[in-house]
Amino acid sequence: MLWALFPDGVQIAAGDPRGGKPTGYADEEIHVVNAVPSRRSEFFAGRACARKAMQDLGVRPTVIGVSPDRSPIWPRGLTGTISHCKTVCLAAVARQTDDILSIGLDIEPDSPLHEDMWDTICTSNERKWLARLPSSQRARQALRMFTAKESAYKAQYPLTQEFFEFEDLEIAFDGHDFFAVLQRNVPGFAKGTKFRGRQMIYNGHVVSAVCVDSDQFDKGSVS
Repeated sequence: MLWALFPDGVQIAAGDPRGGKPTGYADEEIHVVNAVPSRRSEFFAGRACARKAMQDLGVRPTVIGVSPDRSPIWPRGLTGTISHCKTVCLAAVARQTDDILSIGLDIEPDSPLHEDMWDTICTSNERKWLARLPSSQRARQALRMFTAKESAYKAQYPLTQEFFEFEDLEIAFDGHDFFAVLQRNVPGFAKGTKFRGRQMIYNGHVVSAVCVDSDQFDKGSVS
């Protein structure tokens, strides 16, 4: 069912972050040598899933580096994304093309997002939308907004190196699809750009995915 999150050409692999084992790549392991055991396991499981996706793509598995901002460094010609929570790890990888310029993925347990977080996560329009919903639905819809924004942020970041606040994206849902609408200009993307994404429930978790194509991105405006 995870294949439905992305267009054809994207490979996805799933794993258990609690069972992550050392990668065998010193250039990777050095980045978590002082990390707590849970963080090390999550890191190793993420790399294992990513290499499985690479293998399914027909690409020889190799080192996936770590940039100074902690994001993965994918081999030349590939784009990818990794996300995990306590019990599930997902990675998606694709060959970088005009149709698949960059991808973002986020997974969160399907549990209500505490109301104390809504003002941080949601724009004023999103809070008004939540207020119109039955009270029993609001907290879970707020979680859906959170994970949608996370996936959109992760999709744009490799292209722009731009950090977002939650208010920089506004979510509109269309069934299992959503649009993350950019609320300001950033390098390569104009205010009002709509990042189209998909969501699904997977093993008790909300999973969101976004794919950015070259029609949305103005490479010439990135300094």
